[in-house]
Amino acid sequence: MTIEDKSSHVRRAAVPQSRSFACVAMMAVACLGAGAVAAADNLIAVQWTDPEIKSFVSANAANPPRSLGPTADDQLAKLKLPVLAFDATPGVAENTFRIGPRPATERDVVMNEADPVWYQIVERYGDVTVSVSADLRVQHAFPSNYPIYQNESRGAAPQAGPAVSVFDDRNEGGEEGLLAEYTITKFGVPYTVTVECTDEAKDQCRDTTQIAKDSELLKLIRATPPTP
Repeated sequence: MTIEDKSSHVRRAAVPQSRSFACVAMMAVACLGAGAVAAADNLIAVQWTDPEIKSFVSANAANPPRSLGPTADDQLAKLKLPVLAFDATPGVAENTFRIGPRPATERDVVMNEADPVWYQIVERYGDVTVSVSADLRVQHAFPSNYPIYQNESRGAAPQAGPAVSVFDDRNEGGEEGLLAEYTITKFGVPYTVTVECTDEAKDQCRDTTQIAKDSELLKLIRATPPTP
C-alpha cells in the first residue's frame, strides 16, 4: 500500500508508542511559545456545519456523550475540533487476545489545554497499541525514504476502506515490531490512526484488510462548536 497523496494537508509521520509521548510533549512546549502564534495563522478550517456534527450536538444536548473519564471529558470538551475515537475494541487488537489472557485496556488522552487544537487518544491492548490523533496545525510530511512495506500484490482487488501503510519500526530505531497507519478526512480535518504491534503480534499490523475494516468503528464522541 502506498501513502495517500492528500493535497489538502501534509501528513505527520507516525511515531512508535515508545517515542510518541515525547513528541507530543515537545509539541505542547512549542505551542506555549512563539510557535503558538504561527500555528494560529495556519489552522485547518473545521466544517462545523456538517450535518453529522449538528445531529451529534442536538442528540447529546440532553444526554451526555460517551465518557472517557471525568478528567478526559473535561479536556476533550475544550478542543477546537471534533473528536473521533473507537467506540469498540478494534478487531486488530481482538485478534491478538488468543496470544494470551485478555489484558486490561489502558487509555491516555494527550492534548495542550493552553492551545487545544490537537489531540491524541492512545489505547493499549497488550501487544497492540492503537491511537487516534488529529491536528489543526500545518503538519510535517513523511520523508521520501521512509520505509514502507508494499504488501499489496499486483493485480489484487482494491481494498475497501482507507489505504493502510505498514512501516518497519526497527528502521526508525524503535523496539522490534511494526506500525500500520492510515488517515481519513472528516469535517475538513485529517484524522490519523496508528497501530503499533509488538514483534509477537506483528502479523496483525500486516493485516491491512482488518485495520481498514476497523475504521468503521471510528465515531464522533465530542464536538464543541464555537459560539457565534
